[in-house]
Amino acid sequence: MAVRQAGMPSTDEELKQVAIDGAMKRIISQNPIDKMDSIACRLYPALSFFFDGTNNNLERDRPQGKHSNLAKLYQVAKDLIEEDSQATYLPGVGTSFKFVKVAGYTDHLRDDEGGVLGLGFGAGGELRIEFALGEFSRLLEIEWGPGSWKHMREITVAIFGFSRGATEARAFVRRFIEKKCNKEAGNLYWQAPNGIRVPLRVSFMGIFDTVASVGGPALHLDWASELAIPPEVERCVHYVSAHEVRRAFPLDSVRVDKIYPGNCEEVVYPGVHSDVGGGYGANEQGRDRDLSLIPLRHMFVEALRAGVPLKSLDQMEPRLKDDFKLQNGSRIVTLYNDYMAALPAAPGSDLESLIQPHRYLNFRWRSILARHQADERVLGHLYEKVGAAFCSTVPAGSDEDHPACQPNEWVYDVPKNPEEQAKQLLREQRRLERHIEFLRNPIEPRAGNRSYPPQPRELRPYEKMILAAWDKVGTIPLAVDQLLAEHIHESVASFTSWPCALWDQRGIYCDGTRYLAQNDPITPDDAAVA
Repeated sequence: MAVRQAGMPSTDEELKQVAIDGAMKRIISQNPIDKMDSIACRLYPALSFFFDGTNNNLERDRPQGKHSNLAKLYQVAKDLIEEDSQATYLPGVGTSFKFVKVAGYTDHLRDDEGGVLGLGFGAGGELRIEFALGEFSRLLEIEWGPGSWKHMREITVAIFGFSRGATEARAFVRRFIEKKCNKEAGNLYWQAPNGIRVPLRVSFMGIFDTVASVGGPALHLDWASELAIPPEVERCVHYVSAHEVRRAFPLDSVRVDKIYPGNCEEVVYPGVHSDVGGGYGANEQGRDRDLSLIPLRHMFVEALRAGVPLKSLDQMEPRLKDDFKLQNGSRIVTLYNDYMAALPAAPGSDLESLIQPHRYLNFRWRSILARHQADERVLGHLYEKVGAAFCSTVPAGSDEDHPACQPNEWVYDVPKNPEEQAKQLLREQRRLERHIEFLRNPIEPRAGNRSYPPQPRELRPYEKMILAAWDKVGTIPLAVDQLLAEHIHESVASFTSWPCALWDQRGIYCDGTRYLAQNDPITPDDAAVA
């Protein structure tokens, strides 16, 4: 498998059909050929683990409608021993995680109160991984119990994650296979305390926009040091943000150097980190949040197709169905399809190349806003709340808006005040416009440059792409403007705790090898601030 652009949104009809197909797949796989075995008691435990993203917490976020796509998937996971299904949710690092201590399984672990160490350093990830390992054993050894072990025919495990939760998921699956499974002739087995061995499959991994930054920005310390997807995972899909650029949020691809493992597929989506993984509140930054429904429903389809026991649309309670509601003819579906059709051809077939057309359109759009002073498009629905007079008073932002502070001082949340949100967005747009002028004559102080007059440095390939997009005359398709102005959020503006800018490139790690999102060579400076 490899990497591709995201496809068309999944229809309700597709979701319903895939649910039927997935159920049939499970029934067929659990139907023994031997007639005597077919009348015997047979158990097929299916365990699912959901690792939420940094500062994402279902219990806290659900009342505000800000729960992530990961949390939405967890809520529709079947969770009944009677149905051979159990689902475990792990709230994101930086948020509270309290649990019942069970002797021999999780009593050696301590509650996580959440807070700045989790937000900035990824503290608490090790706890969540260890809890999930203990919970796996507890479920099979206590909830199912000794009387069931001889009836178990097969155990299936599915694992989901978002952001640092995706990092946890990837670290967990490696440790899970090492600590909880026996390997024999390429197959996995779980061994019960009485010695009975049960075949086990890791049938599916579904992860959204993996970010490690454990121990600090762009670091892979401690539990995040090994993230390659093991070959024992039958299928892994990884949904990647095309518009995320924050240096503190580099992507960890499932690619190993330049090669994709045969069990992995990477898919590129328009939007920033939480447009893909979900978690924005209603009308934050003047944008709608329904773009995140497209990757949510795609992941739902993938999981159902893999046989993960999730409720179908028809089985969901109304409040859960609302989380997945996307009418076939809705405006976001039309805009998304038209936007994807308008993407320029990618310069190559790798991940870095597939990201570039999205960035090119973004810079073209922002250049048009600059020429027409279209603050109303920068602000989306916020413009109605602040007006032209307010916009005229907002100056360009500067590097001082994003100081290099300690990770335990990071601020993640979009401010609640509409005027503060608007100010942040406008300052970043104006800051970008100022940077464009620098790119036209990029003179900067550097050792050994003593010529007079000072000579501009050579532009990097990514910078040349920015200028080419900025200077291209003509209009852009209406759908591109509407998707960017009304649906795609801007993650730089509200991330005021670490250096970042709209013109930055996102670092991409491929099992420890680092690239930039547009194939540029990596300089020592890039490596330092990734």
